[in-house]
Amino acid sequence: MNRIIIIGNGFDRAHNLRTGYKEFIDDYWSDLFNQITDVSGQLIVKSYCDTFVSFNIINPDALIYSRSPFAIIKPKSYNEFIDYINQSNDRYASKKYEFRFENKFFGHISEQCSLKNWLDIENEYYEMLKKILTDEASSKRNEKVKKLNDEWDAVKMLLEEHLTLVTKNNDMEKHQSIQEAFSSPVELDDIATCKQHEFLNSVFFKYDLDGDIYLYEDYKIKEHEYDGHNTEDQIRRCFIEKNIKDEYFKKEYCKPYTLLLNFNYTKTAENLYIKEDMNCKIINIHGELNNEENPIIFGYGDELDEDYQNIEKTQDNDFLENIKSIKYHQTCNYRDLLKFIESGIYQVFVMGHSCGNSDRTLLNTLFEHNNCASIKVFYRQMKDGTDDYSNLIRNISRNFNDKPKMRDIVVNRKNCLPLVPFNEKALLEEQNIHTVSKFIRIQ
Repeated sequence: MNRIIIIGNGFDRAHNLRTGYKEFIDDYWSDLFNQITDVSGQLIVKSYCDTFVSFNIINPDALIYSRSPFAIIKPKSYNEFIDYINQSNDRYASKKYEFRFENKFFGHISEQCSLKNWLDIENEYYEMLKKILTDEASSKRNEKVKKLNDEWDAVKMLLEEHLTLVTKNNDMEKHQSIQEAFSSPVELDDIATCKQHEFLNSVFFKYDLDGDIYLYEDYKIKEHEYDGHNTEDQIRRCFIEKNIKDEYFKKEYCKPYTLLLNFNYTKTAENLYIKEDMNCKIINIHGELNNEENPIIFGYGDELDEDYQNIEKTQDNDFLENIKSIKYHQTCNYRDLLKFIESGIYQVFVMGHSCGNSDRTLLNTLFEHNNCASIKVFYRQMKDGTDDYSNLIRNISRNFNDKPKMRDIVVNRKNCLPLVPFNEKALLEEQNIHTVSKFIRIQ
């Protein structure tokens, strides 16, 4: 039996890494504020320009270093930054600050980020791509999509720089719940009813290879109750079915061969939870930070969307520049994944991945494959006791065309677990606080 553990951004965030798209955008605005102000929060530059924004003082003769009479609250988001600029303009008639976006796509996601608690940049890119598609003149379409792709590339480079910084020298703590899940045997109750026979056969095969015949001697019954030469096989299956829920038996014979399918650009799961004695393969399907051999893939991946067919019909290859299925051909990662899912039945663990439309083509390939026997989600548990299990299941359902199959394969809520139980997370945070306090006292 095989297992695929899907790792998404929520996995990194469960380890307190600022890797979310909203955090990425907010950190840009916070850093920008630091670059154009002094330690007290006063504007100290006449002009500023980078790939994304430009900032100028219309009246260059104004006293830039004059102190503001109102309290400075450091902006932590786009909205707060714009509010700060507007307050500065309102306070001083002689000072007028001009601000604009040099990268229109970055401006769009900054504004969207200010309206939402969660932002999927890849979805926003695809929506803008479809909007350009409605332009009647093909020459204008091509010009717009090239500009969008250039702006997208700039955002991708900025994201890689951001992730490199936030993951550098970060001392992350393991979560016991995740380690236990990584090492857990396959449970019969998690397997779809249509696949339980195949699962038992896979256990039977491993058991047969180990040759532990003596363990099931007591299960032999009179041969006349069986037919033909299958007597020995039936005896073994009888033993397995009666012991499949025994903890020792599961540890010995239901331990899966694991594929860690990492959708992140970071290696949090690999560095923290993959032990030397684990039978495990790793695929960083979306690339790795600062690795030319496996560059990051940042784009959109829903070929099942109705509008995607219209995009292909344009015969304009620039529209396909950032489609993930095209980018997957840069490495052998996707082919390696296909080889794995063809090798035998497998269970899927979903850890920190939203299963949204931006990866729909790949997820549909995994979920609807004939060898997929189980999809088990590890949901996010909130402080107030609520969780996102139901939301994850809705997202997963969009990756299925065969809905009856989905209802059998997806593990019910009773048998699913939180990625990190809230009480475990709170305890870990408390331990971290004590560690920091102890370090300060020592200093």
